[in-house]
Amino acid sequence: MTTTKREITCISCPLGCSLEVSLADGQVVAVTGNECPRGLSYARQECVHPERMVTALIPIPGRTPPLSVRTERPIPKDRIMDCLCAIAAARPTLPIRIGDVIIPDVVGVGVDVIATRDLL
Repeated sequence: MTTTKREITCISCPLGCSLEVSLADGQVVAVTGNECPRGLSYARQECVHPERMVTALIPIPGRTPPLSVRTERPIPKDRIMDCLCAIAAARPTLPIRIGDVIIPDVVGVGVDVIATRDLL
């Protein structure tokens, strides 16, 4: 069993702890440096299955400002570019309300892209 170490900064709370994560066979076996329990869960998620929220703007012809959108939950980090391409290809029709689903199940990850502002 090969053990590797990774140094990451926790972003789960304002403390920004420097974490040292030990991995064996792709699994987290130890985490040090966390000042709160959130650091442990963040390290496990970040090192095994990293995810991110995606936010973007969609231009609406003849309208200023553009429509702001985001994923309703984080998506796998390796699907971010695919998600951004799907958002760029979207052509939503007005009116749009905050929370409206703009793209259901974006790139097949089970997460919707939703509007974060009204455009009437």
